[in-house]
Amino acid sequence: MRRGTNAGGMRRYNERLILSAVRRMNGASKAELARMTGLSPQAVVRIVDELAEVGLLFQAGRRTGGMGQPATIYRINGKRGYTVGVEVGRGDTTIVLLDFDGERKAVRRHAGSFPSIDTVLGHIDAFIDEHLASTDLLSAEAFMGIGIAMPWFLGEWRDELGISVDQADEWRRADVADRLQAGLTWPTFFENDGNAAALAQLLCGAGVDLQDFLSINIGTFVGGGLVLGGRVHQGRHGNAGALASMPVCAAGKSDYLVHHASLYALDQAVCDEERAAWTLRCVGALAFAVTSANSLLDLEAVIIDGAISPACLDDIAVGLRRHFSTDAPPDFFAPEIRKGTLGNLAAAIGAGLLPLHASFTPDLASLFKKV
Repeated sequence: MRRGTNAGGMRRYNERLILSAVRRMNGASKAELARMTGLSPQAVVRIVDELAEVGLLFQAGRRTGGMGQPATIYRINGKRGYTVGVEVGRGDTTIVLLDFDGERKAVRRHAGSFPSIDTVLGHIDAFIDEHLASTDLLSAEAFMGIGIAMPWFLGEWRDELGISVDQADEWRRADVADRLQAGLTWPTFFENDGNAAALAQLLCGAGVDLQDFLSINIGTFVGGGLVLGGRVHQGRHGNAGALASMPVCAAGKSDYLVHHASLYALDQAVCDEERAAWTLRCVGALAFAVTSANSLLDLEAVIIDGAISPACLDDIAVGLRRHFSTDAPPDFFAPEIRKGTLGNLAAAIGAGLLPLHASFTPDLASLFKKV
């Protein structure tokens, strides 16, 4: 969690810092927020009271224990806003409706063939008609917009996906975001799918108590996102932590992680023996990738999640822990290996958090832009 400041010119930043802290802590007292953010108790009291007055926070009860009076716990008011998050994947499109607190109110997943832009827009329109048009959300300020998460190179790795040149080329054009935006009538935010999944882990997943971690998402293609200093680190092109193209050594040969830790290479109908063989290859390749990433970044943890069964996720996590307990380099601080709980919804949830993140999450860089 970033530290706050008591300077008067940082008021907007400090409000966003408080909201971010409450969301990550899933409810907190004023004293806890002061300790977490580094703001003075007086500043926290003023900010929390103002946020409660405008309906962004509410009193969720009291916590007893210790000395003194019971502490009042504040939580995010979920009814204060709603967003729609969309993950455009290589084999499916997943859409979620989130409230202001990040709670899932509805989920729809369209599995099938490689998507087209028209197909994606049709799915979004149908979802909004079904879940929002019958309420008063679309005519109120409560609806904050749509987040779309997708791979920056959705049309690449054509041979692995078995798609045509025309299918790939539709997503290779520079105006993809413009064409998606043109088909939507609401504010729309775009992000790399790996970054979106990392954001979901940071704000409401297995990384809420972490500052520095690598998020690994196992889907049709393996992907990833990087969190440093409590913020998603996007990199120069927004592609930091993209693991598919990370070099690995497998069977004594140089290759890319995408070929060894992706579900496109695993037939869902395979027998247990073949699945175990895939898992073994996956663990070996991931161990190589994690060693490389951690040697450079010295991370707290690595979070493994994705569109795989809990049993398979367990096997991968156990395999990585076993590897680093016996085969880590001698000068290596092994990161904690954590299992995520968001599954195949991670990127869509992260996409739904984008409108909230843009408006209500602190960003030091935005405070010091050159005029």
